[in-house]
Amino acid sequence: MKNTELLVYMLEDIRKVTLKGVSGLTKEQLFTKPIQGEFPIGAYLMHLAEVDLFWLNVLNGIEIDAELKKRSYSDTWFDSGDKFNPPKVPIEIEEYLDVLQLGRSRVLEYIKSLYDNDLEEIITQKWMSGGVENSSSFSRKWVIYHLIEHEAHTRGQMFMLIRMAGFKKKGENN
Repeated sequence: MKNTELLVYMLEDIRKVTLKGVSGLTKEQLFTKPIQGEFPIGAYLMHLAEVDLFWLNVLNGIEIDAELKKRSYSDTWFDSGDKFNPPKVPIEIEEYLDVLQLGRSRVLEYIKSLYDNDLEEIITQKWMSGGVENSSSFSRKWVIYHLIEHEAHTRGQMFMLIRMAGFKKKGENN
């Protein structure tokens, strides 16, 4: 198996487990803060899509579709600071699933276009902070690993918050 194929498999598998863990929650449960001071589970889900889109842009340098960024609440819901502008009403479950699928499918499509030796290529991310240009360099392989690691971490947070909130999934005993 090629390394790119393995990375695609890992990204597909981790997303499948994430979605299984939130399946059965209602749109109200996805929208309600599970405990005081935390973001709703739905904000975490959209954050996963937001992160996929961010790192895809770092990987390929192509600006992400503005509509998809808007649909993922990029920089406006999860950890957005003074740009905080979350949705005002519960989002339909299908919208979460669609945005997650669109973001991840674009990442997978990109990875499938690579050869194994492309994974070692170093890419540089530049950004401005306080009027000063900064940069960080990563291999493509590290970025893809980071997507997997980030989802595992975020999934753990979500699953713990679901348990702490006592959210029951449709069909579970009360």
